[in-house]
Amino acid sequence: MGSLWKQIYRYTHPRTYRHSENLWPHVNITRAPEGHIRSLVWKGRPVAMEDLSALRASHSGDLTIVATGPSVKTLDAQKLAQFSAMGVNGAYSLHDRLKFDYYVIVDRDFVADRQAIIRQIIQDRELLLFITVHCLHDIFCTLGYEAVKCRLAIVEDVRHKIFQPLIEPADYAAKSAQLPGLVVDPANSQIGFCRDIRHGVIDAGTVAYWALQIAFFLGAKRIFIAGVDMTNFSLPRFYESEGDVMPSLLESSFSSLIKPSFSHASQILKKEHIVVYNLSPDSALESEIFEKVSLNDL
Repeated sequence: MGSLWKQIYRYTHPRTYRHSENLWPHVNITRAPEGHIRSLVWKGRPVAMEDLSALRASHSGDLTIVATGPSVKTLDAQKLAQFSAMGVNGAYSLHDRLKFDYYVIVDRDFVADRQAIIRQIIQDRELLLFITVHCLHDIFCTLGYEAVKCRLAIVEDVRHKIFQPLIEPADYAAKSAQLPGLVVDPANSQIGFCRDIRHGVIDAGTVAYWALQIAFFLGAKRIFIAGVDMTNFSLPRFYESEGDVMPSLLESSFSSLIKPSFSHASQILKKEHIVVYNLSPDSALESEIFEKVSLNDL
């Protein structure tokens, strides 16, 4: 039946809508005036979610984005625990030592390949999970609608908004006139940063970049990033073993997309007087982008 719905969708929608084909007709949404998804119904069942407008500037104090590079193993979790934490992907492996207030899941491959971790995340009732509709749909299909106990906030890739036409990176500059939260790099029109995630989030090849935009939107004034190493791409992530490593595309997109995007973001954050510290001493993101510090310095 799934392939039949897909064929009907392709026949009745332009190619620029193809990114939503797996969701139709199972997902129904309404949008708020700002553009974000206000309500979501999955296979006739309403999905409770947080209003992004209510979350704007709701966080006070510092915030640590915990990614999954090998350098996380060198961090003192007890010292890291003094800050509010936003985890991504497999960082939840630290939940026995570090309390996560926020979480970000936007990678469908991670949802498919790491279901044991996903199950732990979605059962954490104190967690606010920022997630795409595609990833949430996959979770409902594999683990069940009733399995999700955490709070949910729906985020979207600016390029692939649900039931809206595809936006190419080359069109970011033109779209920024309609999306006031979107700031395009004047030196490269295909690089952007979204100050208002209600308009969508810019994907730069790494979930850490999504997390940075979300942290900005939440109102964090001092942000720490941990595990954003961008080096030794062949090494397992801190929670993986040698025999169980998910493939990574970070190396292929680092120079052309990831590094220029973080460099662009750093300029925006500095203008907003938001300080970002990189806790990975050997990170390929130089101190000119985000100053490198150790937890002992703090």
